[in-house]
Amino acid sequence: MPKPSDLAERIAALTSKREEHAAAIATIDETLSRVAGVLNVNGLGNKYKAVKGVRSGKRKRTRRKFSVTGEQSILAFVKSKSNPVGSDIQKNWEREGRAGAAANLMSKLVKAKQLKRTPLKDGRGSRYSLQ
Repeated sequence: MPKPSDLAERIAALTSKREEHAAAIATIDETLSRVAGVLNVNGLGNKYKAVKGVRSGKRKRTRRKFSVTGEQSILAFVKSKSNPVGSDIQKNWEREGRAGAAANLMSKLVKAKQLKRTPLKDGRGSRYSLQ
């Protein structure tokens, strides 16, 4: 069993440490208040929640609408260019400002027998024509 004098010394040491920690917490609170004040001046947020409303730089992707459907666009391009290769169709797709890949719709049109796919003899890719 510890002696009363050892116990009193230990309590005094713990009380002293508690006061040091309380002073450190007060300093942290003061710093956070100053930071929150600066952020509020800039209109970025409330105390301690200052960073919550800041955007990360990514925008939400929105669905776009075109006057011509993707299928109609591909068919019109194949009709205007005689037997284009897939990369030409993709370049036209991107030039129109469409997102994603044209390959998905090209495959759909081939399965629906609206387009004919002919593999290129020398290398990768295919040439497309109307059926």
